[in-house]
Amino acid sequence: MSRIGLQIMCLAAAIIIWVQVAATSVVEQSARLPLRVTGLTEGLTVEGSELPAKVSVRLEGSKLRLLAHKYLNRYLGEVRVNLADRTPGPAFSYEVNPGDVFTDLTVMSVFPRVRLRLQVDRMAQRYLPVSLQTDGSLPTGLDYLEPPSVSPDSILVRGASRFLLEGLEVPTLRVNLDRLKESSVFPLSLASPGPFLHLGMDEVSASFKIAALEDRTLANIPVIPLVDAGQPEVGVSPPVVDVMVRGVADSVQSLDRSRFLVTVPVGSLPEGVYLLSGQIEHPPWLTLIGMNPSEFQVIVGNPVTLPALADTTLSGAGGEQLD
Repeated sequence: MSRIGLQIMCLAAAIIIWVQVAATSVVEQSARLPLRVTGLTEGLTVEGSELPAKVSVRLEGSKLRLLAHKYLNRYLGEVRVNLADRTPGPAFSYEVNPGDVFTDLTVMSVFPRVRLRLQVDRMAQRYLPVSLQTDGSLPTGLDYLEPPSVSPDSILVRGASRFLLEGLEVPTLRVNLDRLKESSVFPLSLASPGPFLHLGMDEVSASFKIAALEDRTLANIPVIPLVDAGQPEVGVSPPVVDVMVRGVADSVQSLDRSRFLVTVPVGSLPEGVYLLSGQIEHPPWLTLIGMNPSEFQVIVGNPVTLPALADTTLSGAGGEQLD
Protein backbone atom coordinates (compact mmCIF):
# COMPACT_ATOMS: atom_id res chain seq x y z
CA MET A 1 0.00 0.00 0.00
CA SER A 2 1.26 3.45 -0.88
CA ARG A 3 2.12 6.00 1.76
CA ILE A 4 -0.73 8.31 0.59
CA GLY A 5 -3.26 5.48 0.74
CA LEU A 6 -2.20 4.69 4.28
CA GLN A 7 -2.59 8.31 5.31
CA ILE A 8 -6.11 8.44 3.86
CA MET A 9 -7.10 5.28 5.75
CA CYS A 10 -5.73 6.69 8.99
CA LEU A 11 -7.66 9.94 8.47
CA ALA A 12 -10.89 8.05 7.75
CA ALA A 13 -10.41 5.91 10.85
CA ALA A 14 -9.77 9.00 12.96
CA ILE A 15 -12.97 10.64 11.65
CA ILE A 16 -15.03 7.53 12.38
CA ILE A 17 -13.66 7.31 15.90
CA TRP A 18 -14.31 11.05 16.48
CA VAL A 19 -17.91 10.73 15.23
CA GLN A 20 -18.54 7.76 17.51
CA VAL A 21 -17.14 9.58 20.50
CA ALA A 22 -19.08 12.77 19.68
CA ALA A 23 -22.28 10.80 19.19
CA THR A 24 -22.00 9.19 22.60
CA SER A 25 -20.55 12.14 24.51
CA VAL A 26 -23.11 14.15 26.51
CA VAL A 27 -22.42 17.87 26.80
CA GLU A 28 -24.30 21.00 27.81
CA GLN A 29 -24.39 23.75 25.22
CA SER A 30 -26.40 26.81 24.16
CA ALA A 31 -28.65 26.56 21.11
CA ARG A 32 -30.90 29.10 19.39
CA LEU A 33 -34.33 27.63 18.68
CA PRO A 34 -37.12 29.23 16.63
CA LEU A 35 -40.03 30.79 18.55
CA ARG A 36 -43.59 29.91 17.55
CA VAL A 37 -46.95 31.03 18.99
CA THR A 38 -49.54 28.23 19.13
CA GLY A 39 -53.09 27.67 20.31
CA LEU A 40 -54.69 30.85 18.96
CA THR A 41 -58.31 30.54 17.91
CA GLU A 42 -58.96 31.04 14.19
CA GLY A 43 -59.29 34.72 13.38
CA LEU A 44 -56.92 35.85 16.14
CA THR A 45 -53.36 37.12 15.74
CA VAL A 46 -50.41 38.41 17.74
CA GLU A 47 -49.01 40.53 14.89
CA GLY A 48 -47.42 43.67 16.24
CA SER A 49 -46.22 41.95 19.43
CA GLU A 50 -42.55 42.04 20.44
CA LEU A 51 -41.46 38.55 19.39
CA PRO A 52 -37.85 37.49 18.69
CA ALA A 53 -37.31 35.07 15.83
CA LYS A 54 -35.22 32.74 18.04
CA VAL A 55 -34.62 32.10 21.74
CA SER A 56 -31.36 30.94 23.34
CA VAL A 57 -31.69 27.86 25.56
CA ARG A 58 -29.21 25.59 27.38
CA LEU A 59 -29.52 21.96 26.27
CA GLU A 60 -27.85 18.76 27.34
CA GLY A 61 -27.34 16.06 24.78
CA SER A 62 -25.16 14.48 22.15
CA LYS A 63 -22.15 16.62 21.26
CA LEU A 64 -22.54 15.57 17.62
CA ARG A 65 -26.16 16.77 17.41
CA LEU A 66 -25.37 20.07 19.11
CA LEU A 67 -22.44 20.68 16.79
CA ALA A 68 -24.59 19.83 13.75
CA HIS A 69 -27.19 22.38 14.93
CA LYS A 70 -24.57 25.05 15.55
CA TYR A 71 -22.61 24.71 12.34
CA LEU A 72 -25.05 23.03 9.92
CA ASN A 73 -28.28 24.59 11.25
CA ARG A 74 -29.76 21.13 11.87
CA TYR A 75 -33.21 21.13 13.54
CA LEU A 76 -33.17 20.46 17.29
CA GLY A 77 -36.64 21.64 18.28
CA GLU A 78 -38.50 24.89 18.91
CA VAL A 79 -39.92 27.16 21.58
CA ARG A 80 -43.73 27.13 21.64
CA VAL A 81 -45.76 29.78 23.47
CA ASN A 82 -49.27 28.40 23.93
CA LEU A 83 -51.97 31.10 23.95
CA ALA A 84 -54.99 28.78 23.79
CA ASP A 85 -56.55 30.47 26.83
CA ARG A 86 -56.07 34.03 25.57
CA THR A 87 -58.73 36.28 24.04
CA PRO A 88 -58.39 39.72 22.41
CA GLY A 89 -57.44 42.36 24.96
CA PRO A 90 -54.67 44.59 26.28
CA ALA A 91 -51.00 43.76 25.90
CA PHE A 92 -49.46 41.45 28.52
CA SER A 93 -46.03 40.07 29.49
CA TYR A 94 -44.98 36.45 29.26
CA GLU A 95 -41.67 34.97 30.42
CA VAL A 96 -40.46 31.99 28.39
CA ASN A 97 -39.69 28.98 30.61
CA PRO A 98 -38.09 25.55 30.02
CA GLY A 99 -41.54 24.00 29.71
CA ASP A 100 -42.07 25.94 26.49
CA VAL A 101 -39.07 24.25 24.82
CA PHE A 102 -39.96 21.24 22.66
CA THR A 103 -36.95 18.99 21.90
CA ASP A 104 -35.81 15.41 22.49
CA LEU A 105 -32.74 16.67 24.35
CA THR A 106 -32.67 17.68 28.01
CA VAL A 107 -33.65 21.31 28.59
CA MET A 108 -31.49 22.89 31.28
CA SER A 109 -32.69 26.50 31.17
CA VAL A 110 -33.73 29.48 29.04
CA PHE A 111 -30.71 31.76 29.14
CA PRO A 112 -30.64 34.65 29.02
CA ARG A 113 -34.16 35.16 30.35
CA VAL A 114 -36.69 36.19 27.71
CA ARG A 115 -39.78 38.26 28.55
CA LEU A 116 -42.23 38.70 25.69
CA ARG A 117 -44.67 41.57 25.23
CA LEU A 118 -47.76 40.08 23.58
CA GLN A 119 -51.15 41.35 22.48
CA VAL A 120 -53.89 39.15 21.08
CA ASP A 121 -56.09 40.90 18.52
CA ARG A 122 -58.68 40.02 15.93
CA MET A 123 -57.72 39.81 12.29
CA ALA A 124 -59.68 42.29 10.20
CA GLN A 125 -59.84 43.37 6.60
CA ARG A 126 -61.00 46.54 4.90
CA TYR A 127 -60.92 48.21 1.51
CA LEU A 128 -58.66 51.27 1.70
CA PRO A 129 -58.36 54.00 -0.94
CA VAL A 130 -55.18 54.13 -3.01
CA SER A 131 -53.35 57.48 -2.78
CA LEU A 132 -51.34 58.47 -5.87
CA GLN A 133 -48.02 60.02 -4.77
CA THR A 134 -46.18 62.42 -7.09
CA ASP A 135 -43.09 64.63 -7.04
CA GLY A 136 -42.37 67.75 -9.06
CA SER A 137 -44.68 69.16 -11.72
CA LEU A 138 -45.46 68.62 -15.38
CA PRO A 139 -43.02 70.16 -17.87
CA THR A 140 -43.78 73.71 -19.01
CA GLY A 141 -46.44 73.80 -21.70
CA LEU A 142 -48.23 70.61 -20.59
CA ASP A 143 -51.28 70.01 -18.43
CA TYR A 144 -53.78 67.28 -17.60
CA LEU A 145 -56.63 66.38 -19.90
CA GLU A 146 -58.21 64.88 -16.80
CA PRO A 147 -56.96 64.33 -13.24
CA PRO A 148 -54.45 61.45 -12.94
CA SER A 149 -55.96 58.24 -11.61
CA VAL A 150 -55.20 54.71 -10.48
CA SER A 151 -57.12 51.50 -11.11
CA PRO A 152 -58.36 49.98 -8.92
CA ASP A 153 -58.76 53.02 -6.70
CA SER A 154 -59.10 50.91 -3.53
CA ILE A 155 -57.68 47.54 -2.43
CA LEU A 156 -58.27 44.99 0.31
CA VAL A 157 -55.92 45.29 3.31
CA ARG A 158 -55.66 42.70 6.13
CA GLY A 159 -54.15 42.94 9.59
CA ALA A 160 -54.76 43.19 13.33
CA SER A 161 -57.86 45.35 13.89
CA ARG A 162 -55.97 47.92 16.02
CA PHE A 163 -53.80 48.82 13.03
CA LEU A 164 -56.68 49.30 10.56
CA LEU A 165 -57.42 52.86 11.61
CA GLU A 166 -59.95 55.23 10.07
CA GLY A 167 -58.50 57.52 7.43
CA LEU A 168 -55.74 55.14 6.31
CA GLU A 169 -54.74 55.18 2.65
CA VAL A 170 -52.48 52.92 0.62
CA PRO A 171 -49.74 55.08 -0.95
CA THR A 172 -48.19 54.36 -4.31
CA LEU A 173 -44.51 54.74 -5.02
CA ARG A 174 -43.83 58.33 -6.09
CA VAL A 175 -44.11 59.33 -9.73
CA ASN A 176 -41.72 62.03 -10.97
CA LEU A 177 -43.96 64.33 -13.02
CA ASP A 178 -40.94 66.12 -14.53
CA ARG A 179 -40.29 63.05 -16.69
CA LEU A 180 -43.76 62.80 -18.20
CA LYS A 181 -43.80 64.02 -21.80
CA GLU A 182 -47.04 62.47 -23.07
CA SER A 183 -50.08 60.52 -21.94
CA SER A 184 -49.19 57.12 -20.50
CA VAL A 185 -50.56 54.17 -18.52
CA PHE A 186 -48.16 52.04 -16.49
CA PRO A 187 -48.06 49.70 -13.46
CA LEU A 188 -47.22 51.37 -10.16
CA SER A 189 -46.13 49.55 -6.99
CA LEU A 190 -47.90 50.04 -3.67
CA ALA A 191 -46.49 50.54 -0.16
CA SER A 192 -48.16 49.18 2.96
CA PRO A 193 -49.68 51.91 5.16
CA GLY A 194 -48.30 50.09 8.22
CA PRO A 195 -45.62 47.49 9.10
CA PHE A 196 -48.20 44.89 10.18
CA LEU A 197 -50.74 45.36 7.38
CA HIS A 198 -50.87 43.08 4.33
CA LEU A 199 -52.00 44.24 0.90
CA GLY A 200 -54.31 42.23 -1.31
CA MET A 201 -52.23 43.23 -4.38
CA ASP A 202 -48.78 44.67 -4.98
CA GLU A 203 -49.46 47.19 -7.74
CA VAL A 204 -52.13 49.21 -9.53
CA SER A 205 -52.41 50.77 -12.97
CA ALA A 206 -51.65 54.51 -13.08
CA SER A 207 -53.10 56.69 -15.85
CA PHE A 208 -51.74 60.12 -16.80
CA LYS A 209 -53.55 61.87 -19.67
CA ILE A 210 -51.71 65.05 -20.61
CA ALA A 211 -51.57 67.41 -23.60
CA ALA A 212 -50.09 70.71 -24.73
CA LEU A 213 -51.40 74.00 -23.28
CA GLU A 214 -52.92 76.84 -25.28
CA ASP A 215 -53.92 80.42 -24.44
CA ARG A 216 -57.24 81.86 -25.57
CA THR A 217 -59.15 85.10 -25.16
CA LEU A 218 -62.95 84.94 -24.99
CA ALA A 219 -64.42 88.34 -25.84
CA ASN A 220 -67.61 90.12 -24.83
CA ILE A 221 -68.60 88.03 -21.81
CA PRO A 222 -71.52 89.78 -20.02
CA VAL A 223 -70.84 91.35 -16.60
CA ILE A 224 -73.58 90.81 -14.01
CA PRO A 225 -73.92 93.06 -10.91
CA LEU A 226 -74.78 91.22 -7.69
CA VAL A 227 -77.24 93.44 -5.82
CA ASP A 228 -79.10 92.83 -2.56
CA ALA A 229 -82.88 92.62 -2.79
CA GLY A 230 -84.69 95.95 -2.64
CA GLN A 231 -81.72 98.02 -3.80
CA PRO A 232 -81.91 100.69 -6.52
CA GLU A 233 -81.19 99.86 -10.15
CA VAL A 234 -77.50 99.31 -10.91
CA GLY A 235 -75.58 99.97 -14.12
CA VAL A 236 -72.15 98.53 -15.01
CA SER A 237 -69.70 100.01 -17.51
CA PRO A 238 -68.42 98.40 -19.61
CA PRO A 239 -71.18 95.75 -19.65
CA VAL A 240 -68.89 93.10 -21.16
CA VAL A 241 -65.33 91.89 -20.51
CA ASP A 242 -62.61 89.94 -22.31
CA VAL A 243 -61.30 86.91 -20.38
CA MET A 244 -57.85 85.38 -21.01
CA VAL A 245 -57.40 81.73 -20.02
CA ARG A 246 -54.89 78.91 -20.43
CA GLY A 247 -55.69 75.21 -20.67
CA VAL A 248 -55.25 71.99 -22.62
CA ALA A 249 -55.45 72.82 -26.32
CA ASP A 250 -58.35 70.52 -27.32
CA SER A 251 -60.50 71.65 -24.40
CA VAL A 252 -59.68 75.35 -24.73
CA GLN A 253 -60.61 75.36 -28.42
CA SER A 254 -64.10 74.04 -27.65
CA LEU A 255 -64.85 76.63 -24.95
CA ASP A 256 -67.75 79.06 -25.26
CA ARG A 257 -68.82 82.06 -23.20
CA SER A 258 -71.52 80.10 -21.36
CA ARG A 259 -68.80 78.37 -19.27
CA PHE A 260 -67.90 81.71 -17.62
CA LEU A 261 -69.72 83.88 -15.10
CA VAL A 262 -68.35 87.39 -14.49
CA THR A 263 -69.92 89.31 -11.61
CA VAL A 264 -69.43 92.57 -9.71
CA PRO A 265 -70.40 92.41 -5.99
CA VAL A 266 -72.49 95.54 -5.33
CA GLY A 267 -74.47 94.31 -2.36
CA SER A 268 -76.25 97.10 -0.49
CA LEU A 269 -74.07 100.05 -1.51
CA PRO A 270 -75.90 103.39 -1.33
CA GLU A 271 -76.57 105.44 -4.42
CA GLY A 272 -73.38 106.64 -6.04
CA VAL A 273 -70.71 105.90 -8.63
CA TYR A 274 -68.05 103.28 -7.73
CA LEU A 275 -65.04 101.52 -9.22
CA LEU A 276 -65.34 97.82 -8.32
CA SER A 277 -63.30 94.71 -9.17
CA GLY A 278 -64.89 91.89 -11.11
CA GLN A 279 -65.01 88.24 -10.06
CA ILE A 280 -65.07 85.25 -12.39
CA GLU A 281 -66.21 81.65 -12.16
CA HIS A 282 -64.65 79.31 -14.72
CA PRO A 283 -64.04 75.56 -15.25
CA PRO A 284 -61.54 74.33 -12.63
CA TRP A 285 -59.20 72.85 -15.24
CA LEU A 286 -58.52 76.31 -16.67
CA THR A 287 -55.91 78.81 -15.48
CA LEU A 288 -57.16 82.40 -15.45
CA ILE A 289 -54.57 84.72 -16.99
CA GLY A 290 -56.57 87.91 -16.61
CA MET A 291 -59.61 90.04 -17.47
CA ASN A 292 -59.79 93.22 -19.52
CA PRO A 293 -60.88 95.39 -17.84
CA SER A 294 -60.38 94.06 -14.31
CA GLU A 295 -62.43 96.91 -12.70
CA PHE A 296 -65.79 98.37 -13.65
CA GLN A 297 -67.63 101.61 -13.10
CA VAL A 298 -70.78 100.85 -11.17
CA ILE A 299 -73.64 103.36 -10.93
CA VAL A 300 -76.07 102.66 -8.08
CA GLY A 301 -79.45 104.41 -8.41
CA ASN A 302 -79.47 108.01 -9.66
CA PRO A 303 -76.53 109.73 -7.96
CA VAL A 304 -77.23 113.00 -9.87
CA THR A 305 -80.03 113.75 -7.39
CA LEU A 306 -77.63 113.24 -4.43
CA PRO A 307 -74.85 115.83 -4.86
CA ALA A 308 -73.92 115.59 -1.18
CA LEU A 309 -72.55 112.10 -1.86
CA ALA A 310 -70.28 113.15 -4.68
CA ASP A 311 -67.22 113.72 -2.52
CA THR A 312 -67.80 110.83 -0.13
CA THR A 313 -65.71 107.60 0.00
CA LEU A 314 -67.35 104.63 1.72
CA SER A 315 -64.92 102.55 3.79
CA GLY A 316 -65.39 98.77 3.62
CA ALA A 317 -67.78 99.07 0.66
CA GLY A 318 -65.55 97.00 -1.63
CA GLY A 319 -64.78 99.86 -4.02
CA GLU A 320 -63.97 103.55 -4.32
CA GLN A 321 -66.76 106.05 -4.89
CA LEU A 322 -65.95 108.29 -7.83
CA ASP A 323 -66.46 112.07 -8.02
